[in-house]
Amino acid sequence: MKIKHCIALLPFVLLAACSQKPAEAPKTKDTDSAFRTDTVQLRNYEQELQFTGQVSFDQKQVDRIYPIVSGNVLEVNAELGAYVKQGQVLAKLQSADVSQFLKEYNTAKSNYDIAKRNAENVEQLYKTKFSSENDLVNSRKQLEIASSELERSQQVLKMYGGPSNGGPSNGGPSNANAASGNQPLFLVKAPVSGYVVERNVNPNMQIRSDNNNSLFTISNLSDVWVLINVYESDIQAVKMGQSVDITTLAYPDKTFHGRIENISQVVDNDSKVVQARVVLSNQNGLLKPDMFCTVKMHLEKPEKLLAVNPKSVIFSEDKYFVIRDNGKGKYESVPVEVVRSTSKFSYVKAALKNGDQIVTEGALLLFNELTD
Repeated sequence: MKIKHCIALLPFVLLAACSQKPAEAPKTKDTDSAFRTDTVQLRNYEQELQFTGQVSFDQKQVDRIYPIVSGNVLEVNAELGAYVKQGQVLAKLQSADVSQFLKEYNTAKSNYDIAKRNAENVEQLYKTKFSSENDLVNSRKQLEIASSELERSQQVLKMYGGPSNGGPSNGGPSNANAASGNQPLFLVKAPVSGYVVERNVNPNMQIRSDNNNSLFTISNLSDVWVLINVYESDIQAVKMGQSVDITTLAYPDKTFHGRIENISQVVDNDSKVVQARVVLSNQNGLLKPDMFCTVKMHLEKPEKLLAVNPKSVIFSEDKYFVIRDNGKGKYESVPVEVVRSTSKFSYVKAALKNGDQIVTEGALLLFNELTD
């Protein structure tokens, strides 16, 4: 008799060829460890849909930094993927715009100083009756106008990287570069703490203030989005709140679990897909933006079928079989009709019942012994 598979540690008592009588394995200490079994379940029929997807940063936790001045990039201090803190300088630009704003600020500051001295002189003259009340009112009005203009120019300069302290209350700018006027620099600073997930700037680049591309994009990546591509044929099956299993090429043995939180109402004109969104916690930082992923969704149907472990199903001569464990070392080959298979279950019609034990590990070996 020819044996298709054999294992030195597991001798078997072979029955007559083509006999379908259950085979009895010898009771040795290795028998229990040689085979693994699983339980047949009567459960609602489940359909599995598979989609492609891509990891993206959470758009609700992202800040894009656009150029608000024109100029030449002198330095870039933030690499792609680097963690930056709020207020950290990401890049330095030499800008004629900042020079103009500084000039306007200095002019406004000079006008304010003149108006202030004039108002003080008129007030002294008014007290000694050498100036009229009308002169006093006019001088105070001019001082108020000069103060407002100084405040405006100070805020503009502050916005564009100039002095953060200055004006009527403290007497002018504290930023040394802005005060000297020798370095008309615009400092690109991080508005929030997080990771640099996009960088579109390099040293010596010429930047225009009307550029539509952001210089940097910052996200904290504590949560990420998985954007799922749903084709038109599957749109009806995808619902809000449905659970999905997500795997990535980077971590093929790890499954991420989530629920659909949003479904777009617009079909992409080029790809003809609708995007569904899953939000995943990413505290360990495993998921990176632009990672490709596979998304599986299990849809439960009202019909009940027998469900077995996919590892237990054997295909031989255009038919499917499973090996039932009848207890006491006796096994039986049972033909089955596979209705549908998913990654979790194979749904079958067979002479099985709920609770039967079927062999998973070692099923093919037993099948060969039973059919020899």
